[in-house]
Amino acid sequence: MSAQRLFASVVLVSLLGAIASAGSGCLVWQNRWRSSLAIQTANDIAYVDDGDDKHKLDVFAPQGAQGAAVVIFVHGGFWRAGDRSYFESIVGLYGNVGVALGDMGVVTVIPSYRLYPQAKTVDEQLDDLAAVILWTKNHIAVHGGDPNKIVLAGHSAGAHLVTLLATKPDAMQSRGLDASVVKGVASISGIYDVKTSAENADPQSDRAELWDPFFGDDAQKVQASSLQHMGKSAHPPLLLAIGENDFKNCLRDYNNAKAALAAEQGTRAFFVDVAGNSHEDMVLEIGTVHDEVGPAIAAFARVITR
Repeated sequence: MSAQRLFASVVLVSLLGAIASAGSGCLVWQNRWRSSLAIQTANDIAYVDDGDDKHKLDVFAPQGAQGAAVVIFVHGGFWRAGDRSYFESIVGLYGNVGVALGDMGVVTVIPSYRLYPQAKTVDEQLDDLAAVILWTKNHIAVHGGDPNKIVLAGHSAGAHLVTLLATKPDAMQSRGLDASVVKGVASISGIYDVKTSAENADPQSDRAELWDPFFGDDAQKVQASSLQHMGKSAHPPLLLAIGENDFKNCLRDYNNAKAALAAEQGTRAFFVDVAGNSHEDMVLEIGTVHDEVGPAIAAFARVITR
């Protein structure tokens, strides 16, 4: 998982490679100036009124949207890096996700959230995401979204967070939200078994620097793992996606989740395997001609919120 810890560096290398590439498959670089029917309808909106930039969000919507499905897309970064505006001035990384999904008819909310060590525990990050959901429920109609059609989505650490929040019994109720407000979860290259990932930390120094202080002891790591709830709790439908060349821990957890949800495949569980994709490609390619993830998220959001 040290590669996830260095997510920012890996993305930078990928972006530089994209810039150097020719043709239409240049990851998100080609999308920075592409024509679009989506617009950014809100920028730097506080979802917690405390002056912290990590408690702000952006909204993207199809022009003229009314009653559209809504996706809250949560960025990755190994729980301690990244931001909604990461590389925004160069390629609009997460803004690009909003534009791409907007072009597919979906209103998209892109939040930041407190990172470790500002957020001392994973529960504090879940608190932030619950606040994002509440803001969305109360305000998204102004942006053309239906507050009764909210879907969570996330990549990497963001995928871990949204999946845990939606599958862990009482995780939302304890934060003042009715669990029924979330109609589905799209999890892209997520971690679902925190304890095993911590045990396999590479380098092992990551365990002392992040896994143990952030997630707690073994019992707490199990509680922070959505795998144990998949197919058991009354969770909303799940869409899980993985890249063929994804991180080993993500591939392991995806396969274990697929086994746990086998009886519900096609009804409450859906799976997308993207040939050739790395961990970074899964978000970098959203909106490009090679994109398989964005259309899957948009279709999932539209279908399960009908």
